[in-house]
Amino acid sequence: MNLSSTIDVRRLTHEDVDDAARLLYESFSAVYRQRGHTPPFPNVESAAWLCRAYLDLDPDGCAFAEHDGYAMGVGFSHRRGPVASIGPIAARPGAPGGVGRALMAHFHQVTLGCESVRLFQDSFNPDSFGFYTRLGYSVADVAPYLLADQLLPPTVRPSAVRPASASDLRQLEAYDLSRTGADRSRDLALLAQSGSAFVVEEGDPRTVAGYLFYRSLPARVIIGPAVGESAEILATLVDAVAAALPGRPAVIRGSAAVPAVLHRAFERGFRVDHLGNLMVTGAYRPPPAQLYALFPESL
Repeated sequence: MNLSSTIDVRRLTHEDVDDAARLLYESFSAVYRQRGHTPPFPNVESAAWLCRAYLDLDPDGCAFAEHDGYAMGVGFSHRRGPVASIGPIAARPGAPGGVGRALMAHFHQVTLGCESVRLFQDSFNPDSFGFYTRLGYSVADVAPYLLADQLLPPTVRPSAVRPASASDLRQLEAYDLSRTGADRSRDLALLAQSGSAFVVEEGDPRTVAGYLFYRSLPARVIIGPAVGESAEILATLVDAVAAALPGRPAVIRGSAAVPAVLHRAFERGFRVDHLGNLMVTGAYRPPPAQLYALFPESL
């Protein structure tokens, strides 16, 4: 039975966080473990943190799907000027058909007017691939999800890279906007407050040629987003993180469009856990080289 016409999609509130977190954790755990992959949420608490963080960052983009008052699905969207992204999105395991369609119909309204709407689709899930394709999304890039049990430092610490400071933030925001077309200033500001960054400068006068943000959390290092003028610059930035935090577990969402960066990540201890697809409706103009953001997703 398809319940899409009887599912109520409303704005997620802080009172919904416990239900939404359990739904996210159970849904992704079921799908990922069934196919032998590492779930993105190691526990319910990590899913709850994501819900609260997105409620603070994008309150209008947080959605909760219900049927007869029972939690059925949850999802998130993120508008950044002319660009928007959707994700993560999940339906309760065993839920009747229609939950995903109801959530995506809601997000279609939320993202109206955007030139480009993006989401990640796990390539091991053929059902979701067909679903998003029928909604008009097409694959713009293959985005492998990379895990490292221990970061392996390079033999020589990169000399062209320096730590970013608070005074660099405006330049990084302007550079990022010029290369991605998305106004991610509030995301980069949040990452600067909660994590660290490296920057590469070139030319005379010196201007930004690449940056990489990372957050060292208790469980692992979250690497990205990162943007560079070339794959070599981005690879050097990956080296810098490995040199700064050797031996730490880490995760990256990479891009198959820059294989040199993937090769460097493999040298630094990463392996491919699974492949994802960046799926897009509308225009998509990628920067010369990038690592995708894991928070907010798909940007």
